[in-house]
Amino acid sequence: MDRDRVAEPPYGRCTPVQERGGNCLTETALYWIVIAARQRRTELARDLADLGMYSGQEQVLLQPWDDRGFTQSELAERVQAAPATITRMLQRMERAGFVHRERRPGRRGSRVFLTERGWAARSTVEELWLRAEERLVANLSGSEYALLRMLLTKTGD
Repeated sequence: MDRDRVAEPPYGRCTPVQERGGNCLTETALYWIVIAARQRRTELARDLADLGMYSGQEQVLLQPWDDRGFTQSELAERVQAAPATITRMLQRMERAGFVHRERRPGRRGSRVFLTERGWAARSTVEELWLRAEERLVANLSGSEYALLRMLLTKTGD
């Protein structure tokens, strides 16, 4: 009877089993994305610490900086972080000498700019980021890498 048949989960998705040891969630795509991201993030965080930076601050440095700088809300949107998180992050980065803020006459709020130290750190962070990317995809062919990027881009929509 069709009524008694259990529907097959789409795309290899599993249905969590409540029994001990019966959970297939460790075989999901999300699980492996989290594992891979955590490994690369840990390595990158170690490298950033050598520069006197905290994990996440590289996201600010990697933005397309120009002579207009950014507002805090623009940076928060670009790095997908809460405004309070960006505030604390920029305070730390300012104390470390990576950024400075300027109030513009007649305008509300301030704009954030990279300092010379920030520009120098940005170059190093770009190299660290690319090395982390190379470790992440070292076992992939060129076409597998292109497919991975395309698929991950689709999941972010």
